[in-house]
Amino acid sequence: MALPWLECMSAEEGAAPRQRFFAGYFAYGVPMPADDAADRLTNGWFPVGEGQDYVAPEMHQHVMPLRDKITFLSGLSHPAMRSTSAHKGADYFLTGANILKTYDKQSISIDQHVAQAIGQDTRFPSLVLSSFGGVNRPYRSSTLSFDRSGRPIPAQNKPSEIFRRMFGTTTESERNALQSRGSILDEILGEAEDLNRRLGVEDRRKMDEYLTSVREVEQMTERQKAWQNTPKPDVDARELELDADIGSAREYLTVMYELLALAFQTDSTRVATFQTACEEAGGTDRFPSAIGLAASSHKLSHEKKNYADVARYITFLNEMHAGFLKRLDTIQEGEGTLLDNTFGFYGCATSKTHRAINYPVILSGGKNLGFRHGSHLHFGDNIPMSNLFVTIANQFGRPTDAFADSTGDITEVLG
Repeated sequence: MALPWLECMSAEEGAAPRQRFFAGYFAYGVPMPADDAADRLTNGWFPVGEGQDYVAPEMHQHVMPLRDKITFLSGLSHPAMRSTSAHKGADYFLTGANILKTYDKQSISIDQHVAQAIGQDTRFPSLVLSSFGGVNRPYRSSTLSFDRSGRPIPAQNKPSEIFRRMFGTTTESERNALQSRGSILDEILGEAEDLNRRLGVEDRRKMDEYLTSVREVEQMTERQKAWQNTPKPDVDARELELDADIGSAREYLTVMYELLALAFQTDSTRVATFQTACEEAGGTDRFPSAIGLAASSHKLSHEKKNYADVARYITFLNEMHAGFLKRLDTIQEGEGTLLDNTFGFYGCATSKTHRAINYPVILSGGKNLGFRHGSHLHFGDNIPMSNLFVTIANQFGRPTDAFADSTGDITEVLG
């Protein structure tokens, strides 16, 4: 695809590379034949061996040309959620929150934490996508992203609308909505601040939290107004199948990943998440039909002996994700590629038969951001996944000593 705007969008010579963060998720876990099983490398997910000398199972064949730019992780999980119903995985995958008994403890996701540091200079502070769309319902989330108050951020799932928002014309109704929102916020702030002066200490604390949230919305609204007068990148949509839907899984996932690549390439956003399928009955449960399988993805995941079909399906999902990484790696940016400037986090919150332990995870890219690859890193059960989130936050300029239930950081992924 011809991209005439590319040079003018690229970073200035000698400037630090733009940092980008991507998180992807797939549902229902992975096949895990026993280590001594004949099909261990044919149908398994986790590599055999640790360190740089690992052997990757066949389902990772599509990503192995990028071996030096990916890292396999095993052993990590969110300890508070290990005993949960495994279908809740997307709800806590990026938050690490303890929502085992109540959703009131939901907290910010790592992508939104990163967006607070690197999302202020782009039209969209973050791009939240899923094949299901919206937020669905608690414990069956169709979004990976949660704001600072733990509220789910609705995901977009229609390629044509995603493209229009990034590269198309801003509608009059969208302009009017921003104006109306600004007027309403002014009124709310005026009344709330007047009330705040008459409240007790505890009520004032709660009101201050509320006002902080309102002011954040106000700032976001002002940024969106300013961006309305900034021309959008000129992108030719003729080679994109923007009419694809979940009924044609290969075409749909291909165009969604292509839109993600374009979002990063045009600097429309620097933070993005994509949930390929919701852990809920629906159209995305029929994705296996894209490779000729009759069973739903949920039914496939319950297979306990013959892993051939579920392995074919996970291979398909891995192929789609690998295509995205390869696409980023073909785009030159400064002294490296777009993949070298994009750190990726991709996986699931369940392993064998929906068990909420030992998450299958692949890290990718981010060489110019300080990340090192080429290995299979195995961690013991006492290391929370949130330790990795501490490392990510620190690398992206949003330093923190703790994230959710973290007990430290993970420096093994750094160069």
